[in-house]
Amino acid sequence: MPVIANQGNSKVKLVLNAGLDDNNKTITKSKTFSNVKAAVENEDLYNLGVAISDLQEYQLTNIVRYDEYELLNEV
Repeated sequence: MPVIANQGNSKVKLVLNAGLDDNNKTITKSKTFSNVKAAVENEDLYNLGVAISDLQEYQLTNIVRYDEYELLNEV
């Protein structure tokens, strides 16, 4: 049975290093931005993440992109 995948919007998550806890384990914080247009190029999204991270209190460690798809049964 064929399935159709309709691409929806994307999300971008910034992972930030918030330092160390009392046991010397890394504390990570994250901020997720939704409703990112699926057509946005990865390089543009990366540059945006770096620019936003410059406004944050903590140091950027990672940028993650999530693409959403709606799966439909073709009838």
